[in-house]
Amino acid sequence: MFVNMPGISKLQWHPFTVTSNNNTDHDKLSIVIKSEGSWSKKLYQKLSVPSPLDRLEVSVEGPYGPASTDFQRHDTLVMISGGSGITPFSSIIRELLFTTSIRSCRTKQVLLITAFKKSVDLTMLDLLLPVSGTTYDITRLPLRIEAYVTREKVRTTDDQKLCQTIWFKPSAMDVPVSAILRSHSWIWLGAIISSSFVIFLLLIGILTRYYIYPVDRNTNMIFSNTSRSALNMLFMCVSIAMTATAAFLWNKKRNDNEMRQIQNMDMPTPKTSPGPGSWFYNVDRELESLPHQSLVQNTKVHYGERPNLKKWLLECEGSSIGVLVSGPKKMRQEVAAICSSSKADNLHFESISFSW
Repeated sequence: MFVNMPGISKLQWHPFTVTSNNNTDHDKLSIVIKSEGSWSKKLYQKLSVPSPLDRLEVSVEGPYGPASTDFQRHDTLVMISGGSGITPFSSIIRELLFTTSIRSCRTKQVLLITAFKKSVDLTMLDLLLPVSGTTYDITRLPLRIEAYVTREKVRTTDDQKLCQTIWFKPSAMDVPVSAILRSHSWIWLGAIISSSFVIFLLLIGILTRYYIYPVDRNTNMIFSNTSRSALNMLFMCVSIAMTATAAFLWNKKRNDNEMRQIQNMDMPTPKTSPGPGSWFYNVDRELESLPHQSLVQNTKVHYGERPNLKKWLLECEGSSIGVLVSGPKKMRQEVAAICSSSKADNLHFESISFSW
């Protein structure tokens, strides 16, 4: 989805991957923004000032791309990411967690191989599971994580708070944005085209019967083809405009009714952050009290080395292995070459990237 923040730049729209899942995160849409470029650094500075902002105006467009992919058709699922490329896998793992917990469907093996530059980036693994308080049985998902920290040989910690939640005050101007033609846009487009054609035929029939025919009969002159074509084009445009306007107003009325139902401004704004910090750094918390116990125990961190992707992929067992890659172009090309080799008949490659 594209994100614009007028407080930083009114013209810049930046693409980000949606990390939330509608099955596990109801009525929530989340993205991850990493502080790297000038735009994201300005956003970080706005959020990290001693006196945080009361409001942050955000405009979004999208989301774009496929709604879902059938991952259950594979015996084994291998996800390979580099840096912030782990973000699309957050939504996928949440979907797998929902599927195994609710629908009693079990994936034989799920392997996540991820590489980061610094150990502080391990906090991005916190994004893999839904928010705290979930009732899903995480142990039913056979997830194994191999995390690599390439530029550090030992784990480094920082005294600063790694995870902090900032709540913004609601405003009466905050309203959800819906598509003009709603979810079944193809049905609406078909209705607009069909209705426009019918209205066009009716208008042309009325024009011919009450204007062109009397002119031809009473003046003994044939109505010119140029005039007929001009009138046809005019009536065609009028028909399309009338039908599209009617569809727009109808959907806008329905959207306004939905907005009134969910627009409740009496909700109090929390004063403190509910976020407890990272699983991998907050040692004051007992592991047994964490709902993410299974994930932490199944995570192995390698320092000062890069993953041997060829070794990992060729050692995977299964008749059908789905390989999803999200990360730098060089990594995607390397994995694609491995999956296309003669030794990897059971590997099915799929690249996840956002190009625009």
